[in-house]
Amino acid sequence: MKLTVFILLLSIMGALASKSYSQTNKLTMNVKDVRVEDFLKMIEDQSLYRFFYSGEINVDQKMSGDFTNATIDEILDKALESKGIKYEITGRQVILSSAVSPLVANQSKTVTGKVTDSSGQPLPGVTVVVKGTTQGIITDADGKYSLPNVPADATLMFSFVGMKSQEVSVSGKVTVNVKLVEDAIGIEEVVAIGYGTMKKGNLTGAIASVKSEDLVKSPVASTSNALAGRLPGLISLQSGGQPGNDAASLSIRGFGNALVLVDGVEGSFNNLDANQIESISILKDGSAAIYGSRAGNGVILVTTKRGDNQKPTITYKSSYTLQGITNMPKPCSSGQSTELIRESWVNAGSVGIEPYTVEEIQKYYEATDPQYPNTDWYNYLIRDWAPQHQHNLSVRGGSDRVRYYGFLGYMNQETIWKKSGGDYTRYNLQSNLDAKILDNLSLQLDISSTIEAQKFPWRPMDIGIVWSDFWATRPMFPATLPDPTKISYAEGGGTGGAHITTNRDISGYNDTDNQNIKGSIALNYHFKSIKGLSAKAFANYNKSYINNKTFMKPVNFYKYDYASDIYTLGGSLGNNSLSMTRSLNRVVTGQFSLNYDNTFGDHHLSGLVLYELIDYYDDWLSAQRKNFLTSSIDQMFGGSTTDMSNDGSANEMGRESIIGRFNYSYKNKYLVEATFRADASAKFSSNDKWGYFPGLSLGWRISEENFMKHFSFLDDLKLRTSYGSSGNDNVVNFQYLTGYNLGTITTGGTYLFGTTTAQGLVSKGLANPYLTWEKIDIYDVGMDFSLWNKRLYGEMDVFYRQRTGIPATRITTLPSTFGATLPAENINSIDNRGFELQIGTTGESRGLKWDISGNISWSRAKWIHYEEPVYSDPDQARIYTLSGLWTDKQYGYVSDGLFTSQDEIDNLGYDQDNKGNVSLRPGDIKYKDINDDKIVNWKDQVIIGKGTTPHWMVGFNTDLQYKNFDFSALFQGAMGFYNYVTLKQSAVPTENYYELRWTESNNDADAFIPRLGGAASSSWTSDHYYKKAGYLRLKTISIGYNISKRWLAKFNIKEARIYTAGINVLTFSKLGKYGIDPESPSGQAGYYYPQQKTITLGINLSL
Repeated sequence: MKLTVFILLLSIMGALASKSYSQTNKLTMNVKDVRVEDFLKMIEDQSLYRFFYSGEINVDQKMSGDFTNATIDEILDKALESKGIKYEITGRQVILSSAVSPLVANQSKTVTGKVTDSSGQPLPGVTVVVKGTTQGIITDADGKYSLPNVPADATLMFSFVGMKSQEVSVSGKVTVNVKLVEDAIGIEEVVAIGYGTMKKGNLTGAIASVKSEDLVKSPVASTSNALAGRLPGLISLQSGGQPGNDAASLSIRGFGNALVLVDGVEGSFNNLDANQIESISILKDGSAAIYGSRAGNGVILVTTKRGDNQKPTITYKSSYTLQGITNMPKPCSSGQSTELIRESWVNAGSVGIEPYTVEEIQKYYEATDPQYPNTDWYNYLIRDWAPQHQHNLSVRGGSDRVRYYGFLGYMNQETIWKKSGGDYTRYNLQSNLDAKILDNLSLQLDISSTIEAQKFPWRPMDIGIVWSDFWATRPMFPATLPDPTKISYAEGGGTGGAHITTNRDISGYNDTDNQNIKGSIALNYHFKSIKGLSAKAFANYNKSYINNKTFMKPVNFYKYDYASDIYTLGGSLGNNSLSMTRSLNRVVTGQFSLNYDNTFGDHHLSGLVLYELIDYYDDWLSAQRKNFLTSSIDQMFGGSTTDMSNDGSANEMGRESIIGRFNYSYKNKYLVEATFRADASAKFSSNDKWGYFPGLSLGWRISEENFMKHFSFLDDLKLRTSYGSSGNDNVVNFQYLTGYNLGTITTGGTYLFGTTTAQGLVSKGLANPYLTWEKIDIYDVGMDFSLWNKRLYGEMDVFYRQRTGIPATRITTLPSTFGATLPAENINSIDNRGFELQIGTTGESRGLKWDISGNISWSRAKWIHYEEPVYSDPDQARIYTLSGLWTDKQYGYVSDGLFTSQDEIDNLGYDQDNKGNVSLRPGDIKYKDINDDKIVNWKDQVIIGKGTTPHWMVGFNTDLQYKNFDFSALFQGAMGFYNYVTLKQSAVPTENYYELRWTESNNDADAFIPRLGGAASSSWTSDHYYKKAGYLRLKTISIGYNISKRWLAKFNIKEARIYTAGINVLTFSKLGKYGIDPESPSGQAGYYYPQQKTITLGINLSL
């Protein structure tokens, strides 16, 4: 009624007009595939017309048209043709009404059905839309849908990520069941790129990605360990297994530490639960240039999960894991240790009292006399298996207006120490919310937090420290004493023994709490007047607190004489001490961007202009107190103020950036991407603070050319090439300014006034206003291909990278009166080259699905210029010059086995020990006289190996699925790197040392351990100890069973999977015989927390 009255009033007003506006006003418009509602709004924006219509009018239909100098009647006649809409013009008002008779309108119907995959399993979350409209729905958890008001002759479109879309006519049907098949070649897969996403088929850069389902096949404590072997070009090395600190170091193409962005913000993903992550992409070439000054070593993009337009799905995952050491040297027994000590004493020609007699050694072997114990400290202190628990709960769902994702995760990892060795605990919380406030305005609100707690013994466990205690804990001492209130002395390098320093209850604790909270908000506005144009404002706040508290307790340890039943004090750890450190790190990021994405016929254009500000702040405070009155008070006030220490500092930094990206494609055949970034860093002076970093990449999908269409086996073939420039500002802040530091007794700057010492200032040195950015240029050529519906697929890349302007101090001589050292300059340069190859096959036959792939990559770096002196001696130049040579060459002596007789030494023909060979004996290492000058010295050193970073990385992945069973196995390996093998520990030798040594009875020229107590030359750096560390290991394996959904439906459970999995289950390496894991730090065998192999049982439930 109200509408009728309103229309009548408008008619009267229009009748009073002397001349019709509709006849004089002309419009020019060109539109394609726009909604009727948007088209009407465009007319209103360009004229004085206003449209009025009721809810029965379908304005979601799409229309197209090209109008030049046309009247409103001409435009509407053509635009609304076949849309079921009629119009009436009254002055400047246009009334729309339905052109469909009630009889025809009543012919619409409700269509129902079910969508399944190729195996018949229901597909939830499939989008079902009436073609040409926005009318649609999402399938439920059972793959079912019910869509009302569908025109009788409509066509339904079914689409789902990773599946081929289908169109089905509903003419004469009320039930439409659809089976979607996988998009095998994967070109529709969406991957993360710099400040956005893109379909994989349109990528022009070298970007590799891995999805969530691959990351979680075997539960890992640190997500970085799930990437090894999966992505070509990614070098992954896990150098330790300490809980909370077992992450792998990741290097893209051997460049160094990559920039990691989590949901667009700089950070780390190692403390995220892998189940939170949707995907990980690595930008390896010029595609990283859009991140400018921080992207010189490549970029890792981590995207967390978000909500979806579906009914709520609650998922619970639980796993129990046992962790055990992959490989580690074991200490000798008492008998072996004492035998080696005596053997070394005899071989050295020592005189005096023997350290151990033959009879005493035998008693240690027998270990029946309590005065001669044989303690197996390895088994006493270290567990075979340490437990790990992981549990997480998530919810995911939403509607077309609001989508949400929530996650709560818990993990607990215990250490390998048997007695009060501590643990690591982590909590992960996340909430990601997407809301459509208006039709063209959306909100994104993300909040996440990670809480970590490391509760460890007093002595650090990562490298050295407590492991020095372990290898100094002698088996000739008992683990326990008859008096349980007294602690046994076992030397331990002065600490009493590792049984003391690995026990929190005895020696004290080292606790670290790390709390991180991150929140971000984004508003995205789509302009209705310009199709494809949107604006986005984004802000992120990231704050971390780290608190460390280390408390050492005083401990007395005793020796015991069984014969006399007397205890004597063996030593003490001393008085109580407490140290505390608290640090704060805060990063605030702000971004504003304009985005454009539109299609014009065969042309697709997209672009981005973004302004970014990042503010960094960090500070720390530390204090230490000693001489506590009691161990019961572990707070600062309980310690003495004598010899106390307090310290702290704060730092601020900032970045300002302008970013641009342009993408163009023609028929998805010819692809172009251009990027530009300008970064301003506060580290440099005003003249040099801006760095400019362009990038360009091209792609040609040859498979889309007409002349390739007759090759029916070819799914996709794309050539691509790219160039990108990035930078590096990783230098000390504000070197362009001079200044002063507070002096200390150690650094200088204290002054004596009479008898009083006063703290003063020390100059920081010369100001350096000319130091500026490093520049990194990278070139890449690549190819992607897929054949026979992805029965064979792969990608390959070749790259070259040049890094110039690396800061270094110029080699020159300054007079002593100059009073300062020269500042650093941008003078060094280095380059890398390499290639990557990945080949795989996927398919299905008789119910068996498979995806099997392998990848291999190689890279190595050379110094283009290294600032160094000019060597006059040709051997010095050969050995020490770096410019123009590989960066990781290792020089040393070339061995020729061990001497096996004195005649061999007497007839050697050259002087090896520079003493006429008088120190040499059978069992010593024999070296070659490389330059044939009759003497072995430093001039005989040659390249004996490469560095400790692999040049070759390989991965071989197998994923199988048969009915309800699934199987996955990943082999990962590395080659082209070395490890300096040392088996001689500080006090207690290893079992390998005992077994592999040379003796008079084992006069083997190939024995690894030379004569004990032998010549000094046997310890020279040589290829005798420098060993190839290449390996191949079964990195992950899992076997799972998906319980029948028909049976689960009885309990209202959507999905359930039970599985068993393992990590580092098998390892093949030449270092194994030395008790060394191939990923161990070079030269640190037994002196670090070892890598872990795991066995897991788990269950996943979805409700």
